[in-house]
Amino acid sequence: MDIKDITLKFYQEKESTIQYDVLELLQTDLSDDIKKHLKKLNSSNIEKLLSFFPIRNKSQISEVKNLLKTLKASLPKEIFSELKDEVKDICIDYTWIHSKEGEKILQIEQWIKNARYNLASDFPNAMIYIGRSFINPVSLIIGGFVENQNVKDLLKTHFDNLRPPIKIDYKISLFHKTQD
Repeated sequence: MDIKDITLKFYQEKESTIQYDVLELLQTDLSDDIKKHLKKLNSSNIEKLLSFFPIRNKSQISEVKNLLKTLKASLPKEIFSELKDEVKDICIDYTWIHSKEGEKILQIEQWIKNARYNLASDFPNAMIYIGRSFINPVSLIIGGFVENQNVKDLLKTHFDNLRPPIKIDYKISLFHKTQD
């Protein structure tokens, strides 16, 4: 297998794992747009509502929902509808973040960030990817290609020493460079 084939296979395998940070997809705060619209309305209930964001604990969710009921009659329908939708998404994300699965995935994601940083500084030329499975998001996959068994063993020891939160599914393959 030549380097082009290996590179192509590497990127195909990498793309088959979750590479993005799920935290970037979660919403814990109102959008700047809705905040801007609400601030223009200048009401003490709106100020109180805005003070709860970003959501930091479960009791704030109840407070926000009660304030929404109070504000419904005084807000323009479009703004209320948008606000209600955002609050619903924030509540769903907050619940997920604090669920057993959410906490485990966020722990794995934090480990992945640190491991990628270490990989870049300790093995800058390694053709290694670190991600999670689309099928089983509570997973940790490290794959790629290395030139020999010694490098493979060194990488495994390196990652195991970083104390992963779950068992690593290693998918590191050996390749030999061919002459062109």
